[in-house]
Amino acid sequence: MRFTIVKPNRQSLSILTVTFSLFVISISQSSAGEWLHDFDAAQKQAQTKDLPILLHFHASWCGPCHQMEQTVLRTAAVKNLFGQRVIGVKIDSDQNRHLVDRFNVRSLPSDILLTPTGTIITRTDGFQNQNVYLSFLGRGASRYEKDRRVYLAQKSKQELMERKRQEMEQQAEEEPEPANTQKSYVASTPDRVGLEGYSPVALTRDREWKKGQEEFSWPYQGITYHLASRTELEIFKVDPGRYAPQLLGCDPVILNKQDRAIPGDTKYGAYYDRNLYLFVDLESREEFKKNPDRYSRTMHVLKIEDVGGSILR
Repeated sequence: MRFTIVKPNRQSLSILTVTFSLFVISISQSSAGEWLHDFDAAQKQAQTKDLPILLHFHASWCGPCHQMEQTVLRTAAVKNLFGQRVIGVKIDSDQNRHLVDRFNVRSLPSDILLTPTGTIITRTDGFQNQNVYLSFLGRGASRYEKDRRVYLAQKSKQELMERKRQEMEQQAEEEPEPANTQKSYVASTPDRVGLEGYSPVALTRDREWKKGQEEFSWPYQGITYHLASRTELEIFKVDPGRYAPQLLGCDPVILNKQDRAIPGDTKYGAYYDRNLYLFVDLESREEFKKNPDRYSRTMHVLKIEDVGGSILR
């Protein structure tokens, strides 16, 4: 194969230089942070990068939208956040009515900050100048980052507890207790028996109503819980608050509405946010389901002597 080398003259060299310069400029502009225009694509990027999504709703007939476009949305200060702290996407409200309805947009322009899974973090309506808009984005992004750190810390703790549980189970299987060993785990002060003697560990881990044994019991907050095995006992002792019913087993709906600590019934139990709650009847449990955050965040600090029905003071 023959190659021919052609020496460019000054004129052609100049053309090549200009062409190359334009090419470089085009590349640098396309690599800068830019608004997206497809919600699904933005959500995919947000999930990949673990960043919140910024939705900007606008319309071609909206005067404040055009003003905000020129003075705020196109500025480098806003675009520099894209890919670093947020993923920005513009939504034409006339062409995306399903998103307008989904996020209850009632005025334009409107901006909403979401988690990568679509939960609203914060929102604002109407024209915003650059300083206010940047403050809005900064606060929302910081809130997401803080919540993310808390979530990861909790997840790490839970994973550590789970590893410890698995290690104890494995150890119990590999090193069975000698038959002649006499070891008692009976609680020293069994004031009350929780969950009618059923194992809270078996209930939480396996959703199984398994009767515990008195020899494998342990007190927590004035209530004695029976576990089904030595392994379950050791697991419970590490973190009893994870397995025991919340609010000393009292009905959270009655506690919230009447300030009365009434013990719930094991027939009407329910799990919410990994925690077990007991209710006096089906009606109370259904009321809890309507607004679980209200009742699960009851601020009463109960003591065992409060349980029984008297009005709390």
